[in-house]
Amino acid sequence: MKNRKLGLCMYIIGGALLVVAAVLLIAYFGLKTSDDQDVPAMLWSGIPMAVAAIVLLPVGYFLSTRPNQELKERFLKYYALPKTDISDFAAEISNMRGAYAAEKDPASNRFFIRPFAGSGCVSDFGVLTRGKVVWGCIVQANQTLYQNRRIDLLTVPAVILYSPDPFFDADPLELKAISERLFAGKEGNFLRNESIFFTNKRLSDSLTGGREVYASCIMVYRPHLPLYMATDELLPVVASPAETSVFALNCKYWTKDFVAYYVNSGSAGKDGLFEV
Repeated sequence: MKNRKLGLCMYIIGGALLVVAAVLLIAYFGLKTSDDQDVPAMLWSGIPMAVAAIVLLPVGYFLSTRPNQELKERFLKYYALPKTDISDFAAEISNMRGAYAAEKDPASNRFFIRPFAGSGCVSDFGVLTRGKVVWGCIVQANQTLYQNRRIDLLTVPAVILYSPDPFFDADPLELKAISERLFAGKEGNFLRNESIFFTNKRLSDSLTGGREVYASCIMVYRPHLPLYMATDELLPVVASPAETSVFALNCKYWTKDFVAYYVNSGSAGKDGLFEV
């Protein structure tokens, strides 16, 4: 993780130096016929900045995108788990609620949220203390959430469904069915515009069979998933209709059986929602 943070800093600094160097060099060539004594200084300042940027950018990119040791350990721990069928989803979510309730420091689950325009409504961590652990279902997400080629530690946008109705504790697969119906009508509903964040849109009774179901944009922090990527639409989330934000539950609170179920589901997912 430290190498990633260092790499990200190098990448940002390199980009800033490149911009400043470009401005200085463009100014130099635009003013080199001038008698201004400061014109040569622009050249001798811009060249070393450009050289530094050329070094920092590739090194920073490499360090910030290469898999870290924790990810390697997770693959060794989880990837070989046998496929597990869940017979009692209510017991699984109840155990995860208990594990999360025992957390002494809810702030440990906070993370940096990429500042997309309009993303303020999905950035309120108050739900971590005031919300409830319930089942969620990904409707669509940016394609990088389903990829393991290069791990992006920054957050990834997605649209999920969740419900406070206890009915779904035992039957979360019904959320998947509702998700399929919602996505099938994408061209005629709020999913069509993939550039606007929204939270807690209650779905119509015609879609949900009269159950209380909400759709929300969320920012998924990839390290909170077992393999740093979505491998199924179904996952536990911390949510409440009274709060503005929803977050995927950190996998450290997941049950062993649900982790095995999740990493072996093999869902391809549905791409959409913002380019990152």
